Amino acid sequence: MDLAIVDTLALTMRNDGLGALENATIGVEDGEIAYVGTAESFDGDPDRTVDGAGTLTLPGLVNVHAHTGLTLLRGGAQDVPEIEWMNRALGPLAETMGDDDHVAGARLGVLEALLSGVTTMGEYAANVSRLVEEVYEPMGVRVVATETINAVAESTGDLGPDDPYPLDPVKGEDALERNEALFEEYADHDRVSAMYGPQALDMVSPELLAEIRSRAERHDRGVHMHVAQGDRERRQIEARYGDGETTVSVLEELGLVSDRLLAAHLHGASAAERRRLADAGVRMAACPSSIAAIDGITPPLCAFREAGGTVGIGTDQAPGPGGHDFLRELRTTALLSKTDRADPTAFPAREALRVATIEGARALGIDDEVGSLEVGKRADVAVLDLETPSTAPVVSEPLRTAIPNVVYGANAGLVGTVLVGGDVVVEDGAVTTVDEEGVLEKATARAEAVFSRAAADWRAADSRLVDRQ
Repeated sequence: MDLAIVDTLALTMRNDGLGALENATIGVEDGEIAYVGTAESFDGDPDRTVDGAGTLTLPGLVNVHAHTGLTLLRGGAQDVPEIEWMNRALGPLAETMGDDDHVAGARLGVLEALLSGVTTMGEYAANVSRLVEEVYEPMGVRVVATETINAVAESTGDLGPDDPYPLDPVKGEDALERNEALFEEYADHDRVSAMYGPQALDMVSPELLAEIRSRAERHDRGVHMHVAQGDRERRQIEARYGDGETTVSVLEELGLVSDRLLAAHLHGASAAERRRLADAGVRMAACPSSIAAIDGITPPLCAFREAGGTVGIGTDQAPGPGGHDFLRELRTTALLSKTDRADPTAFPAREALRVATIEGARALGIDDEVGSLEVGKRADVAVLDLETPSTAPVVSEPLRTAIPNVVYGANAGLVGTVLVGGDVVVEDGAVTTVDEEGVLEKATARAEAVFSRAAADWRAADSRLVDRQ
């Protein structure tokens, strides 16, 4: 046996609960989990042992929706009205970024996520194959990669909120072919899989969506799309499709509403629409920190789960919520759900941990590989130190306080060891696959250059941020 984590409190996420095991051992061999059980029953002879005393071991966390390249713009688009955020705050900065800038931002974003116990990312980006090749593969992180299919013809900075975006069919078709190449390149890859990525209904034509739907059905592939994500999109849909039409109604007409669809956000959908989506098997990517920061709204993840839908959590992008620390995101999600419902029992800690692991894996369609500690699954594992000021004291009787203490008190500093496919990618709280200091230095240098190049256009866009500087 290659490795064993011993004497730990393990949350296996098997069946419908947490599957807690005291004094547990997790054995790993050839990239897979080979043993999950008590220390007394373990008879393996591991080459390496990780001392799990005082730790919580759980499946690697699953971040279902992220645009990590934009991490370079952290701090550049906060505290503005939703209608300004995309075109007047973020847009002037993002439009000056080159491919190397996105790579530097992604390295920083994935580094932050990895240090918070994330082993799988649902990455959503244009030219995403470059991020896979230069960031995810070298850093050893599992990724479900989605190519952004956007047919918007030109900068939208001068458009009013009710002016439909001009669409360029060639641009959209080129992006679809990049997406198709992604499926082909990583068809048999151990850590990389793919989904189709029409960015949003207001940014692609119905003809292009019909082609994506046809290909997804023909090849049994998933579609990852931003759906009903606020007032800006609502106004765009009515301008393009007519009064009374909504994102969900149009997607239903186009045949996109099915169990192939992973829908990000959904806070602009009605309660009846969300129930129809859940009934159809649509999965939800909830990004509470991002939507709180951009729209001032808590995404309806509790309502979607109550309707029978599957939900995963994503950090979205750093210029909105601030970053990709998934443990921080988990706490924010739990607390916002309670205030949204005016109910302190909403989204309790045990449900939060399931959504962060097995349900997130289910949302991405990879729960047969990861998301729980079970023999035969890939050895994606996170070990958290419980003997820290933010989580101690931890007791097991008459209740296990480790579970609420991690959800409400943990931070990235608790993560000691992370395995992806059995490989140690975080050891003693440090990433082993990349030079952390170098990542930070390069990101800072590139961010300074991007902000400098964008300064004139950013001021000309005249968001509320300009007056506050």
